[in-house]
Amino acid sequence: MLVKKDLVKLAILLIAGTALLSSVCFAAEEAPKAVKVVQGVVTVTKDANNVINKVTLTAKDKVVYNITLDEKGKELGKTMASKEVEVSGTISKEAGQETITVMTFKAVEAAPVPKPAPKPAPKDE
Repeated sequence: MLVKKDLVKLAILLIAGTALLSSVCFAAEEAPKAVKVVQGVVTVTKDANNVINKVTLTAKDKVVYNITLDEKGKELGKTMASKEVEVSGTISKEAGQETITVMTFKAVEAAPVPKPAPKPAPKDE
């Protein structure tokens, strides 16, 4: 028969084991994500009250990334709508859709369009 002392020891062991197991599981989920840099054009969607409710980045390879609407994501949408930008952040994938949590962003100057070479003068024969 278990006495009160043994029950207390058993309860402490169970609690300690559960805490250890939980910390191992959560530590695996909290592994740091690699920071990536993506360049593309920002698109902003607003609701009827003119509040930003979606920001996306369409990369040059035509991949469309959702932007996490935290402070940096909203700032990106507010200041860079329809502009070419370079975004650095962490990328996660849920339900087949990639999402960037923005760390930094900057406008990218569009490359100048090269002027066509002058046509050579016709040669007299």
